[in-house]
Amino acid sequence: MELTGRRTEVDRITTLAVLPRESALVVVGDPGSGRTSVLDAASGRVSLPVVRIGVNGSESRWPLSGVTTLFSALDDHRAAAHVSRILGTVRDADPAQAIVVAHELLDTLRTLQLPPTLVLIDDLDRMDAASQTLIAFLAGRLAGTSLRVVATVALVPSDGPLAALPSMRLAPLPADEALLLARATAADDANDGVLAVIAEQTAGNPGALREQLGMLRREQLLGSEPLVLPLRPTPTTDRVVASVVAAVAGRDLDVLARLALVPVTKLAGPEWDRDVVEDLAALGLVEVRGQSIAVRSPLVRSYLHWRMPARDRRAAHAELAAAAVTHDPRAVAWHRSFTDDEPDAVALLHAARAYATDGHPGAAVTLAERALHVGGRSESEHLALLAVAEVLLAHRLLGYAARYLAAIQPFRSRLDDVRRLRLHYSVQYLNGEAVEADELLVPADATDTAEAEAVTGLLAMVASFRAEAWELEHARDLLQRAEPFEATVPDGTRQILQAARHTVAAVDGSLPPDRDLHDGLATTTLLALSDPTLLLLAHALSLSDRHRSARRVFALVLARAAHTAPVWVEAARYLSAENEVRSGNFRLALRAIDAWESGSSVVERLREPSRAIAIAWRHFLEGRPQASLEVLDRCLALRSTSGLWGATAKLHAFRGRVLLFEGRPAEAAAALETADAIGRTLRNPTVLRHLGDLVETYVQLGRTEDARAMTARLAADHRAHPSRWGALVLARSLALVADDGTRDAARHRALELFEPTDSQFERARTLAALAATGTGPDRARLGAAAAAAYEAAGLRRPLAAPQGVAAMPPAVGGALRLAPSTTAPSPTTPRSAPDGTAVLTMLTAEEQAVVQKVTEGYRNREIATSLYMSQRTVELRLTQIYRKVGARSRSHLVALLG
Repeated sequence: MELTGRRTEVDRITTLAVLPRESALVVVGDPGSGRTSVLDAASGRVSLPVVRIGVNGSESRWPLSGVTTLFSALDDHRAAAHVSRILGTVRDADPAQAIVVAHELLDTLRTLQLPPTLVLIDDLDRMDAASQTLIAFLAGRLAGTSLRVVATVALVPSDGPLAALPSMRLAPLPADEALLLARATAADDANDGVLAVIAEQTAGNPGALREQLGMLRREQLLGSEPLVLPLRPTPTTDRVVASVVAAVAGRDLDVLARLALVPVTKLAGPEWDRDVVEDLAALGLVEVRGQSIAVRSPLVRSYLHWRMPARDRRAAHAELAAAAVTHDPRAVAWHRSFTDDEPDAVALLHAARAYATDGHPGAAVTLAERALHVGGRSESEHLALLAVAEVLLAHRLLGYAARYLAAIQPFRSRLDDVRRLRLHYSVQYLNGEAVEADELLVPADATDTAEAEAVTGLLAMVASFRAEAWELEHARDLLQRAEPFEATVPDGTRQILQAARHTVAAVDGSLPPDRDLHDGLATTTLLALSDPTLLLLAHALSLSDRHRSARRVFALVLARAAHTAPVWVEAARYLSAENEVRSGNFRLALRAIDAWESGSSVVERLREPSRAIAIAWRHFLEGRPQASLEVLDRCLALRSTSGLWGATAKLHAFRGRVLLFEGRPAEAAAALETADAIGRTLRNPTVLRHLGDLVETYVQLGRTEDARAMTARLAADHRAHPSRWGALVLARSLALVADDGTRDAARHRALELFEPTDSQFERARTLAALAATGTGPDRARLGAAAAAAYEAAGLRRPLAAPQGVAAMPPAVGGALRLAPSTTAPSPTTPRSAPDGTAVLTMLTAEEQAVVQKVTEGYRNREIATSLYMSQRTVELRLTQIYRKVGARSRSHLVALLG
């Protein structure tokens, strides 16, 4: 199975392998942390010969057996002979002679003159003690041996032989990577919310996660049966926690064990010894947030909870419930669910909602699962569970919200069922699924004001979703059905309804000008609007190519983020990033994507098209097109017929663009034609933005008539739905398909049309396309201008030049036919020189390591992290590199290196 996460750790090992000097590294990780998997991944990424050594723990009682295994694995008969002779003379000698043995072994390694080799030792700490000491001695003195040694251990004692060696600790997997691992491990039909719970409850330990998934019943994995939390400990859990708990005893252990009986509780009660809690917090076993305390690690909580006998647990729950009754009603509801003959599931769910509101989603999920386990599935319980799911969605925890939504049955009350449907449709849309909304066919009661308001808001919301899916007729139908209630609903609902109309108009290319929107987009008027209304308005402005106006409206939402639900804040960050990408200002786009990802409260979900496209854009802009394609392909592989067709078309369109820039026009044509087939009913060319790419692709393939037909279609669509982007791309397309008589004028028109405020990216594309079809000095001049425009747009490294760029031959028989050029490659996009060997020889080994990361698209901060140096050191080395090789910029450096 492909390794999930651990990119930084694997990078450090591979960097150690390619550096010219010999060195060693100790990888430290808990049981189940994936030490072996990291070594496997690293061994597959280096070009050096790799020697793998797996330690047999049963041999640890044989002195020096580990050293014998190491030398035998070097696959050199001289090594085996030398070590047999040396060890044979000292195996029973005085231990004081160990230093003599160590030096003789070191001399042996240097005498062998081995080729540069990476030695990977798994579980070094399971070797015999003498071998650990000798190998640690050798690892600290590898100069002249050509060996790079990486060894994994569970623990490095401060007084042990490995303590002096460089080390790297495998931290628990972050939440997003743990969830990705759970998805990769579980069956395809596993409930995503259940997988999110398992990922959180196993604390980022890959081994424990896999074991827990193997212990679940299929009904639990599908979400039809509740989970029992905390999870029962697995063998890996026992091994991880045993050493931690061994350091705690007496009163401290008693308090920790009782804390393990509750997800979160209040410190204010007399049942908790504050001094003990402070000691446990200092050890990192307990987390204190304000007046709330909890066991920090779910693994420790699982271990201690289930280690206590059932009778003792029940008695402790009763005592803790009685002690907390005056100050912690949420903990009381939890404890009483284990002691009462008829547990109160509704009280549990009210407590779960309060935990979720206060930012304790793990505790909320624990109580919700307990309520499902002990409840009777009454309508009052379903209402309480709906409230929990609403809060989880507001915090953008889609998996959890969907997991509990599936357990809720339709309500008899129309108002309650509208709440359920609003949640249901929102989860569907945010997960990238089609929103059918068949339930809305039932008419609302216009005489019931509350029902009319709720249904109107729901109709407006679903209309916006349908507009995003380019189903404009369906969207208009929903908005028309809301019109009879518009006069009676409150201003907030009326604003949402108007914003939905703006979204439909934007997709259709008919959004009114700014002066006709909310008093000319006056700030005082905008501040009076709700967050959802502002988001819909800003998105409509972005779709209509009014990127500055959209930027200002998004900023208003983000400025009041402290008082806004997290789901709206994240939506604003994502849509703001999309707006900057559409504007062609990639410096702002990358900053917006950074802000979105750093502030996101949800784990990475490559099943969501919006998230996949943003991540793919980042890879593309940072010069990692293959990584971009991998993200897009993965998301497309996970798409189903229930997915939003508009989102699927966007994935294919962007995939086609990346392939076009990679010089793979045949594959690009297939992807772009797929996007075109899906979005054919959408006549506003500004939304999908694929027609210009198709024209350019057909020109590169020599399919001139297809290119002209697509240009004619773009022209017709642009006349019906004019936009600034459409005018620029149409002019470029006309220049590419022009015949001899009109070519010069068309090319001149395509270039002169650009204004300083227009997208630098589109300007660069026009310059590059004209350079590709140009000849002589004009070709070189346009290519250089394209390179400068790409850099001005904010691309962090050059794009690869398309292969087999077509030159413009004379028209034959009135038709333009393009053939591959036999001249030098065209500078259609900024690109690298063919050979960077001479450049590399001018650099030191440390500078070469930095350059390697630059060519892989790393930023300075990422280079510093992967090479374990300060960011300032990276900047100084880059300055030295620029001076040595004569580079003007980062992109110019990459171009010189090829």
